[in-house]
Amino acid sequence: MHLSIDFWRTVAFSNPEYSAKRLDFLELELNVSRKILNDSLTEVGRFADNYNVAGHVSISEMYKMLLELISKKVNDETLAFKHSPAFLRETIDHLFLKYPPILNFRLIEMIDWNCFDSINLSSNTGYISGNLIKSFVENTLSDFHIDFYAFSDELECSKPQPQFFNYVRSRSNDERITHLGDDLFADIYGANSCGIDAL
Repeated sequence: MHLSIDFWRTVAFSNPEYSAKRLDFLELELNVSRKILNDSLTEVGRFADNYNVAGHVSISEMYKMLLELISKKVNDETLAFKHSPAFLRETIDHLFLKYPPILNFRLIEMIDWNCFDSINLSSNTGYISGNLIKSFVENTLSDFHIDFYAFSDELECSKPQPQFFNYVRSRSNDERITHLGDDLFADIYGANSCGIDAL
């Protein structure tokens, strides 16, 4: 039997310190109020989540959109040209590793890991790349063997898209698959619509 596990809000939750340090950095770098920054981060994230139901927005595109949105809100069109989206992303990626996610140990302890022939970790990545999540997992959950990963930025498709769950099926080599996640639409509906059990 194969177990597919969602990462965000299932295995791990965002670290409040990371969120605060991200705002600290952006406030200092862009000289924009925290409220505008926080609202803009949320708006771009929600747009990407909604768009990715059928399409795909890359992380690089999200950072460009973020700068453009902030520029419009502060009525400074030059802001988007004065700052490098790549530099913002690189610095924020570093903050993610410095202030890593908080693991859901209650869930981790509930799973009988020995019951499964293979396990994968999956996620719609948003601002955080699959590579960053892998680095965190391999340094933090080294006791648990993850056979493969399924991340939206690498697959260029997101849950609940069939391509995402069909990739999991193609890699699992097992007809009996259960997907474990927190989102009724992305995780449960997405998996069920591809004939995969979900919890």
